Amino acid sequence: MARPDPTATDPFFRVLRERHPDVDVVLLPPTQLRPAEPDAWSGDPEAVADDAREALRVLGVSLGTDLPAGVRFWKHHEEAAQQHLVVATSFAAPGREVPELRRVGQALLDLGWRAAPLEREDRPTLEAHRDGHRLTAHVVEGGVDLVLTSRPVADSAWSEDARP
Repeated sequence: MARPDPTATDPFFRVLRERHPDVDVVLLPPTQLRPAEPDAWSGDPEAVADDAREALRVLGVSLGTDLPAGVRFWKHHEEAAQQHLVVATSFAAPGREVPELRRVGQALLDLGWRAAPLEREDRPTLEAHRDGHRLTAHVVEGGVDLVLTSRPVADSAWSEDARP
């Protein structure tokens, strides 16, 4: 006995099947995300955003430069029911890129971050961690790029009207 065609009840796939009977349609069951990490923030997500922005501001003060928050967005974690704030910024250092990267590393250490170079990168890069935040800094032509990824925020922390 043949199983009923699951595409027959879906309007989109029913039309697809009618127009292209030679195409095999495979419908996979929805994936279930694993729960958020146990230490994922469950309070107000804006508190995590404020903390991440403040970390960049303090780093900028330590470096003697303003670090503009160029891009700010929430990224959903691929496997778990959590999100991270991502803030990317950069500063110019033409001809002094590597020394400036070293200065960023020292400033992060002075501010209490755990920082170390990443050896397997194709350009000089360092990674630092503090309070669940991760900051990567790497040399680009004419400066240093910084990407701060916040500690995880559980999906349950978002109200329905405040989802990114």
